[in-house]
Amino acid sequence: MLEILVLWQLTKQIGHMVEQKGRKSGWYKVLTVALWFGGEIMGAIVGVILASAGESTQCMVYLCALGGAAIGAGVAYLIASRLSPASS
Repeated sequence: MLEILVLWQLTKQIGHMVEQKGRKSGWYKVLTVALWFGGEIMGAIVGVILASAGESTQCMVYLCALGGAAIGAGVAYLIASRLSPASS
């Protein structure tokens, strides 16, 4: 649940950043969500590869998935922050 709230807030913030630069925010919000979930899935895959069979397997997978989501969010934020203003 907390992840969804963080993603919602991040999407709102990136949309606001993009709109301040004179661009439409819709596709950048979609990109943010896609990078978040794509990073989470890739992180989970890496976590499965790294984890050995044992009690901490689920914890390792979850932590790697969260790390992947954070990387995806960082990439989305970097794209929005480096976006040039729209020419009039």
